Amino acid sequence: MEVKVKNYQRQSDEQYGLARQLLKTGNKAGAQQALKRRELYLTQISNSHSKIANLQRIIDTVDVSADNVVLTETLEQAQVAIETNIDMASPERTEEVMMSIEDSIEMVSDMEESLTDTSITEIGMDVEVEDRVSMQMAELEAELSSGTVSTSDVEVDISSSAEAISSETSTESTRKDEKKKLDEMRKQIEEGLRS
Repeated sequence: MEVKVKNYQRQSDEQYGLARQLLKTGNKAGAQQALKRRELYLTQISNSHSKIANLQRIIDTVDVSADNVVLTETLEQAQVAIETNIDMASPERTEEVMMSIEDSIEMVSDMEESLTDTSITEIGMDVEVEDRVSMQMAELEAELSSGTVSTSDVEVDISSSAEAISSETSTESTRKDEKKKLDEMRKQIEEGLRS
């Protein structure tokens, strides 16, 4: 098509040049005929350009429609993938998974509670033993608040011992003696609490 347009353009230019030559020689009628032929070639050029524009529009439309086909196929594949994913993770299945996770968390919490439960140390203790332990605790608290600790073997007045220690001299040997006395008292108290 473009080759034809070039030929029409060349022939149009030739006719224009011929019209000039004929007009120079005084052949006015011949010049008019050459100009008419030139107009025919110019019309052919214009028609050819219109045809080229139409063809280009059709080619563009075909390209767009091909793109639409590819896009539609891609969208269809995406829809299939989405539906497959929805089937794999349906709201019902998601709810089941969440409930299962909650159950697992609760089980772990129960295990943690069981492992940290101190009631295992109280197995085998009857109510009588627990009552005796409670009474002993009350006695110890009362004794500690009065400043005197009673044991089965020894009764030590802590306040008087502290006064005796503070009244002694602070030489090196005295300090050692005081430390020994305190250690002995501590041992006696601990042994008394154990018995």
